Amino acid sequence: RIQILFELMGDRSWCFGFGFGTILAGLCYLNGWVWLPDKLGLDGYALVGLGVTVSIFNYLNEYLLFFPLKYSKFAPDGGVPARLGWFIMYFAPMVVYLISWKYIGAPSSSYDILVMSLYCCHFSKRCLEVIFLHKYSKDCLLESVIQVGSFYSLGAVVTAYSSHVLPDSTARSAFLDDSFRIKFGLGVYSFGQLCNLYHHYLLATLRTPGSFKYVIPKGGLFSLVICPQYLGELLSWLGFSIVGYNFGLYLCYIPMVAYLCARAHHTYRWYQSKFDDYPYSYTLKLWPFVY
Repeated sequence: RIQILFELMGDRSWCFGFGFGTILAGLCYLNGWVWLPDKLGLDGYALVGLGVTVSIFNYLNEYLLFFPLKYSKFAPDGGVPARLGWFIMYFAPMVVYLISWKYIGAPSSSYDILVMSLYCCHFSKRCLEVIFLHKYSKDCLLESVIQVGSFYSLGAVVTAYSSHVLPDSTARSAFLDDSFRIKFGLGVYSFGQLCNLYHHYLLATLRTPGSFKYVIPKGGLFSLVICPQYLGELLSWLGFSIVGYNFGLYLCYIPMVAYLCARAHHTYRWYQSKFDDYPYSYTLKLWPFVY
């Protein structure tokens, strides 16, 4: 009966995963951990519209597969060396963020430096993983490098504007007054980064040296969800939003929920179709015990 229950949970649609991730952001709002300006201006409405639009596009393209991003196991072999392609995808948003920060006057309050450091730490970690950790079975498509790099770079601009422009200097200095929120957010962020790193390590060590064959992942949280690396990614962005406090960062987190829930769904289906001996028919996709 328990296995049947988990099989039914595994068949849950994207809406369950997206809804749960959105609820987590809603709980942060109810707890007073989301800053909203006293009056939402044109730029604020633009951010809301952009967040909603990107979430809808991620649902249509990544879940319904209208125009899905083609990379990893879901793409043919490309013409860009994989290590170079993935490095560009993760290095570009960090450069865009730093250029944006410099362009808006390089604000350097404790809050500004903290947010910038956490953002750059995330993408620096991903660049280091690309160079030293990940194993690749195929090269990248040039269009995928451009699309993924552009997607993250758009998020970099929104993050920089939301963090360093939308709230004035007085508001930003007050964002650090709640020490519990900061510590809690840093804890969630750090746990997410370690969860992501550990499961990337497990994925990198699955194959024997010289082998490019896909194998069934095991260890860590793979017995609970098929994409624990995505779980860590989302927890990192949620923790980052809690620390950063302002609503614009949550508007970056929610489209990531839409995107990774869709990718997790199709990864789940891919493993089921690829391996006849796939043992995790009752495994969920991303959120333990939920989706």
